[in-house]
Amino acid sequence: MRIRLPEGDSGGRFTDVVGELESLDDETLAIRRRNGELVLVAASDVVAAKPIGASLRSAIELEAVAARGWSAPDSQWLGKWWLRAAGGFTARANSVRPLGNPGVPIDDALAFVRDWYGERGLPAQVQVVIGSSVDRELRRRRWTTNPEVAVCTATLAQVLARLDEGDTDRSGTARSGAELAGVPSSGWLSLFRGGDPPPAALAILTGAPVVAFASVASETQTLAIARGAVEPPWVGLSAIEVAPTARRQGHGRAVIAAILTWAREQGASRAYLEVLASNAPALALYESLGFTEHHRYACLEPPAPQAS
Repeated sequence: MRIRLPEGDSGGRFTDVVGELESLDDETLAIRRRNGELVLVAASDVVAAKPIGASLRSAIELEAVAARGWSAPDSQWLGKWWLRAAGGFTARANSVRPLGNPGVPIDDALAFVRDWYGERGLPAQVQVVIGSSVDRELRRRRWTTNPEVAVCTATLAQVLARLDEGDTDRSGTARSGAELAGVPSSGWLSLFRGGDPPPAALAILTGAPVVAFASVASETQTLAIARGAVEPPWVGLSAIEVAPTARRQGHGRAVIAAILTWAREQGASRAYLEVLASNAPALALYESLGFTEHHRYACLEPPAPQAS
């Protein structure tokens, strides 16, 4: 955003402010810089503005935050490549996060990756930011890609405001109140991914340093769940699920609102979530709440060995 400095009317002086637009009204815009500083700009001083995509650096930084928020019980570093394993439960917890230089030539690093996952009976996977140098190098080596995932971000103020605006669903049913807990209850786990998650799942779910679990329940069943992991200024939203018989009644909005309200008390000001890039309905829902795509990633796997 280009703004006019106080003496700009006579001197023609301007400056640029880069960050996330956190709020705006007829008089003031609030922009959150990368370092967390909140800059207030008078609307009358704005000369020009344009949206810009996330930088590769910011994508890698958010990938690191997301990895800590979805922790793997078994991990090892190779330079700045983070090898992670959790018994095969979710690709996010069973793939390499290349967060920098591995410290060895890339072919040596890939050989180490294949051996490390092979020892654990898992397929070698590298989770790459689309368009990164590692993405290009692996594709050049004919590593194959799984479906792309969109990482979407928003400010808490933006999402909570939109949740408040839509406090009732189309039928006029009010959102049910959600309960928060520091560990997932049996009812919460009964809805998560169809119920009966493996032990590795519980280690992942509870492994983040600051985590909470929201749920809405009737007398007989759990209706909706969500999970939040905070690493200020971020909160990662995950495990957002609504029972099929309880959809379109505001329960999903209730658990999201509960997590974000809690996260704000923990010092978070921005939220991220991950959704398959091909899931148009989910993307539309999150867009309606103020989320926009930050970057995409995909898990790449090595080509099958050629028969001799």
